[in-house]
Amino acid sequence: MPNVSSRFTVHTAEEKPELLSKINELTLKSFPAFLFQGDPPTRDYWDSMLERHLPFQFALFEGEEMVGGGVTVPLEWDGTLEDLPENFERILHARGTPNVLCATAGLVVEKHQGRGISRDVLLAMKHIASQHDFSSLVVPVRPNHKQRYPLLPMEEYLKWRRDDGLLFDPWIRTHERLEATILKVMSTASIIPATVKQWEEWTGMRFMSDGQYVIPGGLAPLEISLSKDEGVYIEPNVWMEHKVDL
Repeated sequence: MPNVSSRFTVHTAEEKPELLSKINELTLKSFPAFLFQGDPPTRDYWDSMLERHLPFQFALFEGEEMVGGGVTVPLEWDGTLEDLPENFERILHARGTPNVLCATAGLVVEKHQGRGISRDVLLAMKHIASQHDFSSLVVPVRPNHKQRYPLLPMEEYLKWRRDDGLLFDPWIRTHERLEATILKVMSTASIIPATVKQWEEWTGMRFMSDGQYVIPGGLAPLEISLSKDEGVYIEPNVWMEHKVDL
């Protein structure tokens, strides 16, 4: 792929199939493990989705070293808010005639975080969208500071702005600086029901009473019912859109 950044080289998994396992490994390291659970487990159809869409999975290299990457999926979208997928399962199982690119993961290797590489990841995504004549890049953004405020409704969190007028959340702000717009809250991006024991294993916590719990990495509280032997986590994300120059 032609370079879309003066700093990094971009390669897709179609060009270099051996990248697929590295992209997948980085994805699993970049998110809480519980997000790849559920019924059926997200991991089951995540792997098959990557293999179906090799031209849309990519890695950024600085010399010979991988510093970041991205996972994207072609999607059919009629442009209305109502037609946006309500959860990741629908995104990963998408069929139809795609006209937009949907980003499901923007990735930066941990030791390279803080260098502004996430901006280059988004630019690479927009370039891939343009190469395939897609009119937009749509992103179910997982705000990276929302886990500090899990009890706050996402709608309220999106109202927070810094003194300079930019949005409070760093990951959403990166999109904003690239002229992306917020479309709506994706209220049920991930719904993960599991037994109390499973949740204790995933979180390293003990749940001795019914109620809501703040969990490591969670953007919203976990609801525990001991009588049902069940914990249910419902995570909101934020739909944003980048217009693509064709």
